[in-house]
Amino acid sequence: MEENNLQLLYDIDDRLDSVEVASLKFLCSDVLGRKPLEKVNDGRDLFMRLNEKGQMEDDMMFLKELLYTIKRYDLLKMVKTTEQEVCRSLQMRSDSYGGLSTYRKMLFDIADNMTSEKLNSFKFLVNLPRGKLEASATIFDVLTEMEKQQRLTKDNVEDLERILNECDKDLARKVEKYRLIKAGGGRWDEQGNSPHSESMDHPSIAEMCGGENYQDISCNRGLSVVSDAGSVINDVTKEDVESYTMVSRPRGRCLIINNYKFTTNEYGTREGTVKDAEKLRGVFKWLHFLVDEQRDLSGRDMKAVVHEYATMDHSAYDAIVVCVLSHGLEGEVVGVDGEKVSIKDLYKPFTRCLTLIGKPKLFFIQACQGTKYQTGHLLEDGPNQQMDQQLFEEDAHNPLVRKLSVAAEADVLIGMSTVEEFKSFRNTMTGSIYIQALCSALESGCPKNEDLLTIFTRVNNQVSKGLYNSHKQMPQLKSTLTKKLVLTVD
Repeated sequence: MEENNLQLLYDIDDRLDSVEVASLKFLCSDVLGRKPLEKVNDGRDLFMRLNEKGQMEDDMMFLKELLYTIKRYDLLKMVKTTEQEVCRSLQMRSDSYGGLSTYRKMLFDIADNMTSEKLNSFKFLVNLPRGKLEASATIFDVLTEMEKQQRLTKDNVEDLERILNECDKDLARKVEKYRLIKAGGGRWDEQGNSPHSESMDHPSIAEMCGGENYQDISCNRGLSVVSDAGSVINDVTKEDVESYTMVSRPRGRCLIINNYKFTTNEYGTREGTVKDAEKLRGVFKWLHFLVDEQRDLSGRDMKAVVHEYATMDHSAYDAIVVCVLSHGLEGEVVGVDGEKVSIKDLYKPFTRCLTLIGKPKLFFIQACQGTKYQTGHLLEDGPNQQMDQQLFEEDAHNPLVRKLSVAAEADVLIGMSTVEEFKSFRNTMTGSIYIQALCSALESGCPKNEDLLTIFTRVNNQVSKGLYNSHKQMPQLKSTLTKKLVLTVD
């Protein structure tokens, strides 16, 4: 090994903590063997042993895959690559590439998502001899002991799946996914969390499942579509609804497209939208998202940035959020150059992202959806909330005949500032009615662990009570979420 590469490995080791070194040792079990790894105490020794096995070649792809798998994306810069480049390389790897096995990465994924509370339950259910159990301090120790007893191998994961089904069904589905894909001869993506198809650019869910029995992707399940008032769940009681896993930190990416200054005479400057972007940025950072704001995008640029985010690797995250603040038409939003972009073109690319399969994809659209004004009726038990009429502007112009349809794919939520055919209002001083109400509801509901549908019901209630330029506004929620979604703040 060249001296420069040797120093590089030392520098990487200096940045690894003991937990990360333990993770790397576990991932290298198949390459180095358990016995030699018992003598490894730090990253330097591990890297030297990998070098002896020929795993530290010039391109250092195996090292890159290791760092990528343990989510130390910052260290990838030291080997002159990025998270996205490693993801693409692994997706295009040939069968001859001797990298990490799908089996080992599946086990690491389970360990990485195992909470301390679940670990205690898991250790109890594994039923190891007392001496072995007391010596097994980590999930890696327990899994290794199961392998020693031949209760867990790459061809036999049924015992692991059975135990996890009793303590963490989300983790059990990861094992089931591995087992079914292995039995069907399918390929997996670079994280082992979803199958990878080479047959077409955008495979159908059934094709990615490798057959009709793929449970986690739920090829045959009925989608639970909800309205703006609450969920409609087919043949399932409220108590039976599971929750999406929300444990990653960061939790995911949040893209804000904020169109303020339009270059055509048809659409005016959207005063107040800066307040919306500021509020969204603060709330979603607070909710552990990585926030990126893109301002004043043309229609073409809006589609380009959506494509960029949809082709990123989201394996390390639990969700994606996209917020669009712009003028709008029925079923479309408008770029600053006046070009129309279908809302379908905004969410559809994310449903094709393999690393977002089974994860919630949230879209919040502040834009009108037509030219009609909503009218309301005064209630006998109290007056409507009246606001300064001079401060409100509309975020719409011409209507179109196309209507927004709910995403056919699962795990998509689209929050619209208004129902189809009607206008949406924005306060030129404080921001839009919908976005401000949404952020306030998230700020009050998330610390109480309220699910997102409950929070949106509160948004609908608050916005519908107002009177804007003598007119009403009613937000709309369209969802194919299949689980309860709770965005915790801890």
